[in-house]
Amino acid sequence: MTLRPLPGALALAFALCASAAAAQSSPAPSVPAAPGVANATVGALEGNAVSAGAEVVSIAQDRASRMTVPVSIDGRGPFSFLIDTGSERTVVSRDIAGALMLKFAEIARLVSIAGTKMVETVYVPDLTLGRQNYGEVVAPILEAHHIGADGILGLDGLQDQRILFDFTTNAISIEDVAKRAVSSDFEIIVTARRRSGQLIFTDATLGGKRISVVIDTGAQSNIGNLALLRRLGGGKKLTQEQGSLVSVTGQSVTVNSGMANDFRIGRAQFEFVPIVFADSQAFAELGLDKTPALLLGMGTLRLFSRMMIDFKQRRVLFDMPSNARRRPDRAPI
Repeated sequence: MTLRPLPGALALAFALCASAAAAQSSPAPSVPAAPGVANATVGALEGNAVSAGAEVVSIAQDRASRMTVPVSIDGRGPFSFLIDTGSERTVVSRDIAGALMLKFAEIARLVSIAGTKMVETVYVPDLTLGRQNYGEVVAPILEAHHIGADGILGLDGLQDQRILFDFTTNAISIEDVAKRAVSSDFEIIVTARRRSGQLIFTDATLGGKRISVVIDTGAQSNIGNLALLRRLGGGKKLTQEQGSLVSVTGQSVTVNSGMANDFRIGRAQFEFVPIVFADSQAFAELGLDKTPALLLGMGTLRLFSRMMIDFKQRRVLFDMPSNARRRPDRAPI
C-alpha cells in the first residue's frame, strides 16, 4: 500500500519559523464520550458563496497559523485535527490510536516532504466533522509531537466537499458539492487540474514567470522545489540562510530560505513572499519535480479574506482583503 504525498503539516526548524510540533507537544489525551463538535447552520456569510444548507465549523489556530477543527471518532472526542489540503490521507496520532484502541490495518509507504518512510496504519471508524460523517478510513499513525495536533483531516475526507475558509471570522463552511453549483462574488477564480487528490493550478507567476501552485493548509510556510529555485536565478540570488525542515514523520531535510518578489495570483500581487526550497520526493509524486512549483502555505493564504476550494469543479477562489492594493492589469501578492 502506498500512501502518496503528505507535504503539509510541517514543523520548520528555522529561528524565523518556530517549530509548530514542539509547541503542540502534550501528554496522551483523555477521551471524552460526547463529540461536542461546535457547528451551526450558515447565517450571514459574505457574498453568495455557499448555499443556506451549508454548515459552519469554527476553526482554531495553532502556533504555526495552521487551522484545526474538532473531529469525533466513533462518537468520542472532540479531537483537534489539522485540516490539511496538502495531505492525501487522513492521519491519527499514536496517542489517539492507543486511547481508542484502534485496530491495526497494515504497513504502508508514506511519502512526506522529507522523504519516504514505512508506517503503521489503523482503521478509524465513524469519523465525523460537524454533520459530515466520513465513515471508516484507513489512516497512518504518526507521533502527535510531529503532527502538532491529534490528527490530520486529509483529502480523503474532503474530496466530495466545497470548503470556504473565512479568515476574517476564523471559520470554515462545508458543503457537499452535489447539492448545487457555486454562485459567488469572489474576486479571483482559478481553475486547477487534479493529481493524487491535490488541485494544482498554473494561473500564478513569481518574478514574472509562470509556476504551478498547490494549496497546502497544513504548512505554515511556502515551500518551493529546486526547479523553482533555478527558475528564479539560483541560490546566489535568493538564498538567505540554510536550515532543516521536519515533516510529520519526524524526518528532516535540508532547505534554503529566501525572499522572492512579485508573486501573483489573478488580480492579487504580493511584493515579497518568503519561500523555503527543498529537494523533496513529494514534488516528484505530484509530477512537479521538473517544473517550477510552490506549495502555498498558511502564512500567505491568511493574507486573503476568504478562500474557497471546490474539489468537484476543480476551482480555487480568493477574496482580497479590503485594504489591499489592486491593479486592473497586475495583481499584487
